[in-house]
Amino acid sequence: MTQVNKRIKTGQVQIGNILMGNSNPVRVQSMANTSTSDVEASVNQAIEIIKAGGELVRFTVINSSDAEALKQIKNGLVAKGYHTPVVADVHFNAGLADIAARYVDKVRINPGNYVDKRATFTQVNFTNDEYKEELARLRERFVSFLSICREHNTAIRIGTNHGSLSDRIMSRYGDTPDGMVEATMEFLRICKSESFTNVVVSMKSSNTRVMVAAYRLLVDKMSAENMYFCLHLGVTEAGSAEDGRIKSAVGIGTLMHDGMGDTIRVSLTEHPAKEIPVAKHLVNYFYKKANYDEQNFAIKSITRETAKNQIIGGDRVPVVMVDISDIGEINATVLESIGFERNEETQSFVRGDLTPDIIYTGENICPYRIPEQTIVVMDGRYWEEGSNAYPLFSWQEYALDPIKKSSKLNFVQGGYNDISEEFIELLKNDTTVVLIAYSMHPNHTAEIRAFINELSQNGITTPVIVQQIFKSLSEENFIIESAADAGIFFIDSLADGIWLKHVFKKDTKQIIDTSFAILQAARSRTSKTEYISCPGCGRTLFDLEQTLADIKLKTNHLKGLKIAVMGCIVNGPGEMADADYGYVGAGAGQVSLYKGKELIKRNIDAANAVDELLALIEDK
Repeated sequence: MTQVNKRIKTGQVQIGNILMGNSNPVRVQSMANTSTSDVEASVNQAIEIIKAGGELVRFTVINSSDAEALKQIKNGLVAKGYHTPVVADVHFNAGLADIAARYVDKVRINPGNYVDKRATFTQVNFTNDEYKEELARLRERFVSFLSICREHNTAIRIGTNHGSLSDRIMSRYGDTPDGMVEATMEFLRICKSESFTNVVVSMKSSNTRVMVAAYRLLVDKMSAENMYFCLHLGVTEAGSAEDGRIKSAVGIGTLMHDGMGDTIRVSLTEHPAKEIPVAKHLVNYFYKKANYDEQNFAIKSITRETAKNQIIGGDRVPVVMVDISDIGEINATVLESIGFERNEETQSFVRGDLTPDIIYTGENICPYRIPEQTIVVMDGRYWEEGSNAYPLFSWQEYALDPIKKSSKLNFVQGGYNDISEEFIELLKNDTTVVLIAYSMHPNHTAEIRAFINELSQNGITTPVIVQQIFKSLSEENFIIESAADAGIFFIDSLADGIWLKHVFKKDTKQIIDTSFAILQAARSRTSKTEYISCPGCGRTLFDLEQTLADIKLKTNHLKGLKIAVMGCIVNGPGEMADADYGYVGAGAGQVSLYKGKELIKRNIDAANAVDELLALIEDK
């Protein structure tokens, strides 16, 4: 039973001059994308991140020059009056982690490439004895590193990525959350046996479902072995602009609803300082929720199956519902503004990829013939049998007898406080109902989860559309908050539809686009091209942000395609296992192209790489 929004128990970690975990604030951080060896540029960018509110700044370490530069970066920041903890990010070379640990406040290592070789995605079979030998080799090397960290009061992060598991782990567990967790637990068991507790853990993936499953499984495994290490949350390769913010908020928000998170990093393909306001807003948003503890909702882990009612429920993808009741008279311009395309020849309307499935018109009648795959809903008080709409009632209205009801489809608004024997019995016997789940509680997500939980426990298979109302003043904050709150219903397959409302809305189409983006980020409905792109770091040797923009411009019409744009090889092949095509930095001015896991073109000129990628896609 999960007590939502109560932060789970973790130990306390000292990272430089800050404390993390336990009852300390959730820390926000970012990672520089400068060349670490360029000390001046690195110090200047770190200051930009710090001024934006960053509480830790991380730098990649590619070689010994980078590792030694960390000392100068740390000293340079202190000389300018900044005592923010500096973190080293090390891949492929355990020796570099040893050097960095002497200079910085925390070192991130990746279990997939610390000692093991990263997976080649070919089947490698290890006997039990060989597996044990590899573990013994890992232990010997890692204990030596822990000794250095202990001597210099350096914290560590065991940073596991879905995209960079080792052949050894893949041979036993595959490219799965189980494999991610076991790769992590191997290191944590050594930390525990060595009484080294200054540890933070992360389980990142570009796939929000994999990421959420991995963190949840890790917490269960750690608890079973009496471990309570701090949790660093993040969705890796989230992308840029609205989609990057939504994807990050869906993954991070889902886990924060479960009470996880001692530090977060929002990974955007943008300047690192732009990540901080997003992370801070998430932290502050959930901090406010935690203050509403007068009603602590208990949530069981459930799997919910629903009956199908027309386009809603069953095996159908979640629907998007939108409110146009305050627009007034519904004319052709209104319909076009929310995503319908007008066919001039037939004077009818057709749906686009981002057209809402259900439109609520309030007391207004829609005078047009709407495509079959679109439902019009109006207030039950104004609804008449034979109209092209279906009625919406409150539970109190629907329970009245007699009342005009549709013989086919009735939308009924209900919530946690409506649960009663009468409510349950009605739903069991009325197959015309689609529930609109709502809450006026300040922590509305928790109350709606509890409501759906009660439905499941009582065997109710009525389709549910989640309605959530937001009062954020800015468009960006609305995007972040709605993704953080609504994503969990679709990550966990609890709901059959989404209905977002924004009290201060300025653009109904923005609300629709955000709804579709949340469903896509939760991997429950695909409506456009998806871009898996990393934020870049000192390993990136091309203009990642501009390249992503160029690729988006030329491929955004390819609905359903997943394209990975990766700065370097660290997570490239692994994260691209989830993508259809990949564009990966291979060196100075060079790029490699992938189709799925398969390397198609190696080390081509970056100047021609975007066109080469397009040719590869077109040649499918």
